[in-house]
Amino acid sequence: MRKRPLSRSHPAGGVMVIALVAIAFVTVGFSTWVTVLAQRGRSAEVEQHAAQRRIAAYNTRAAIKEYALERMIASGSDTDGITFDPFSGWGSTTTAPWSGYPMDSNTRLAGLNAFSPSWDYPYSKVLDVSSGMKRLAFATSANGRITQDVSTGASYFKTYIRSRSPVLGGDLLVIHRSKLIPEVAPVVSGNISVYGRTMHFVPELAASSYSARSARFVARPGASPMTLRPIDIAGNDIPPSNLAWTPITFGKVENVTDFTGKLNVIDDSTNGGNSLRQDLTATAPTLHISGGTVFSDPRGVVNDGNGTVTVTPCIGSSNPADLPSMIIDSEVRELIIEGQDGTNLTSYAPYRPALAVVYVQRAGSVRKLETIRLRNQDRRRLLLAIKQEDATAGSPVNVIVEDTNSTSEWNLILLAENTPLVFSATGSSVIKIAGGIQTDSPLTGPGNGIQLALVLQTDTRGLIKLAPRAAWIETIMPEKIPGTTTENSW
Repeated sequence: MRKRPLSRSHPAGGVMVIALVAIAFVTVGFSTWVTVLAQRGRSAEVEQHAAQRRIAAYNTRAAIKEYALERMIASGSDTDGITFDPFSGWGSTTTAPWSGYPMDSNTRLAGLNAFSPSWDYPYSKVLDVSSGMKRLAFATSANGRITQDVSTGASYFKTYIRSRSPVLGGDLLVIHRSKLIPEVAPVVSGNISVYGRTMHFVPELAASSYSARSARFVARPGASPMTLRPIDIAGNDIPPSNLAWTPITFGKVENVTDFTGKLNVIDDSTNGGNSLRQDLTATAPTLHISGGTVFSDPRGVVNDGNGTVTVTPCIGSSNPADLPSMIIDSEVRELIIEGQDGTNLTSYAPYRPALAVVYVQRAGSVRKLETIRLRNQDRRRLLLAIKQEDATAGSPVNVIVEDTNSTSEWNLILLAENTPLVFSATGSSVIKIAGGIQTDSPLTGPGNGIQLALVLQTDTRGLIKLAPRAAWIETIMPEKIPGTTTENSW
């Protein structure tokens, strides 16, 4: 039998090997392509699910923030907590019951949000929130098919109700919106220099309605465009802050939480946790004085019963007992604050505890407050709050500084509700107030070359607890789920 030459079988076998290798590559490529298509299809599902989770998370955060703004800031409790599940597990919201007025909180956290309304550490009330989410997972079934499984999980974040006195946080002049109907325009005139920030809640006033000079200026955005023209200390135009405005409130007005900048912090029992008179009555040894009744206390207050009340914040070492905070009701024409001089000013008064003097003039008061006299200087930290309860515009009150020093220094926070203030001085060319002014009424600075200068109070001991606050909301997602070592996730 004739044999084939070996040389002729080699090409045929090589071709077959190459063909098989090619088929193998094609098969692998096709399988890879099918796998990639499957993964791409699954990727679309994952991306869709991730988008749904993010939207649900932001909806949850918005819902709890709205709850805190509307029902929590100025309320004392919610015995049921809340459960809100609008989309069957997508973004459900749950909180436990809570109690305690947020603006009564004495808890100060170590962390500080640099974009918050306060440059210093605010007080905080914390509300833990759980947010229901849908989790997406893939599994292989018994027949080898890949299936999708959606289960309900939870994420967690904290809601902080922050609060702080604005004047102690650097807003040395706060111009509030009037509560009256029709509103009274809070016109600012005269020589006023604010060595900090002015916060203005009525920026739609005419440019001529504001003449103060300040290092910084911020105005609440409103429905009408801003027409004020703020200027700096040197008299040059300054742009107002353009940072996003955080909704802030000073509590309830007419039993509704207000976010328009109205001032109702001196005497209103419905403004839970942020009414000075109620706070003093509940937490401090406070003197209650009727303006029409003769009264005398050796610690530093005399009422002649005929309309003149004299308050001496610091008598000195001759009477070491400290004058406590006081509430004066109606029937006062003249309120005199006797300051200090000599060693009593420099070595004794700065170390006395902070003091609040509250005067509330009822609508039926026969005598009307006409004058506040600030004599000498004062280094005992003082909060002076004046409120006229009339449903019409209050009568102007003359604030007269009587001091022989060229600069009269007062450690003072001045709150004025429905009370126009008119400043003047005898003997001093500068009235220096370390603290600030909050008012919803016209404010008139001195003229004739006299300057009213507002500077930051750097010693807030006692004042920080006495002073009424502004409140706002911050929501933060912690890295760990509260009470566990489990990572949080959206």
